[in-house]
Amino acid sequence: MLFTDPNQIAVVVLVLIVGLVLGLLIAPRGTKWRKRYEEERDAHAAYRTDTDAKIREREALTTNRDAYVRDLEKAKIDLTAANEKLAAENAELRARAV
Repeated sequence: MLFTDPNQIAVVVLVLIVGLVLGLLIAPRGTKWRKRYEEERDAHAAYRTDTDAKIREREALTTNRDAYVRDLEKAKIDLTAANEKLAAENAELRARAV
C-alpha cells in the first residue's frame, strides 16, 4: 500500500503545503482577471447606455407616430363628415334640378 509509513505521509503533506505556498507566491494575485472583469463591466455599461438611448429614441418615435395617426384619423373623420354633407347637398340639388 502507498503511504503506510508516517514519514511518507508527512513528506506528502509537506510537499503539498510547499506547492500551495509557492503557487500563491507565483500567482499574479488576480490582476489579469480583475482587469478582464473591469473591461467587461465597462463594456456592459456602455452597451446598457447605448441600448437605453435607443429605447428612449424608439419610444419617442412611437409617441410621435401615435399622435400623427390620431391626427390622421381625426382628419379622416372630418373629411368623411364633409363628404357626407356634400353628398347630401348634391342629392338635394339633383332633386331640385329634376
